[in-house]
Amino acid sequence: MEKNETILGIDLGTTNSVVSVLRDGVPEVLREDDDPILPSVVGVDAEGKLIVGQAARNQELLAPDRTVRSIKRRMGKDVKVRLGDTEYSPQEISAMVLRTLKERAQRQLGKVVTKAVITVPAFFNGNQREATRQAGELAGLDVVRIVNEPTAAALCYDSDQEKQERLLVFDLGGGTFDVSVVQVEAGVVEVLASHGNTELGGDDFDQLLLDHVCETFEGKHGFDLRQSAVTRSRTLRAVETAKKALSFEPVVRIEEEFIAEKDGVPLHIDLELERYEFNDLIESLLAKTLVCVDEALDDAKLKAPDIDRVVLVGGSTRIPLIH
Repeated sequence: MEKNETILGIDLGTTNSVVSVLRDGVPEVLREDDDPILPSVVGVDAEGKLIVGQAARNQELLAPDRTVRSIKRRMGKDVKVRLGDTEYSPQEISAMVLRTLKERAQRQLGKVVTKAVITVPAFFNGNQREATRQAGELAGLDVVRIVNEPTAAALCYDSDQEKQERLLVFDLGGGTFDVSVVQVEAGVVEVLASHGNTELGGDDFDQLLLDHVCETFEGKHGFDLRQSAVTRSRTLRAVETAKKALSFEPVVRIEEEFIAEKDGVPLHIDLELERYEFNDLIESLLAKTLVCVDEALDDAKLKAPDIDRVVLVGGSTRIPLIH
């Protein structure tokens, strides 16, 4: 590896992805149109052209059959997903996201870049890690290292480099959950223990909220919004927005006009959702994360008072109940 060679740092997320580089020893996220993130959504438009990112996410509302999201959850599995008229492996879909990040980086840096470090959940198994590496190769990247996400978070954390600190990294993203007990000293990061669940994240909170709204709507109108891919997609987007708003507001109103029609009469979603209702819905899932925290502490032979700091990582950690 050449000295001063540019190597991309990529967080390939379930919901959103990010590409960064080191400049003068400081990590810098590469933005496009002043946006640091790329939605991890892939689609084909009405003309059959591949679209990735925000354009694909926007299309999902009305063309969910031509859109794929949350592919990270299927990495390492022997499955195919349909995108329009073609079937792809999870690696191939992920490669489309990685290729888009690579192209963004090359535009921002003004040069060709071929090497990358990609982060994965600490609890990814060998198949999932290899699938991530294959996705990178399909995107034209030489994946020089696969790094555990909690390790990456600890490396970026602005701690006292000379003092030994024990961190508990609580990483709850869109599709996966990791908790790691990490020891940091003089720039050296040692993972003492990790636990997690690769099938637990914000997607599951959205699903619970979607079911709650759809069941409430069905009880009132006798129509299940989950029957149609389009009405389900529109409702899902509405509940995702409501979930985010509940991190800042105690009550939100979910409104979606002309969501369906029954006997020639247009139907609308119009209901209030209080934060405590959302908390009740997700409490059992959050209890699973605390079991993982206890197991990680036990494996590290530590108690809660032995932890100097807790580092919250991932969009789902914005939920007040998690704090």
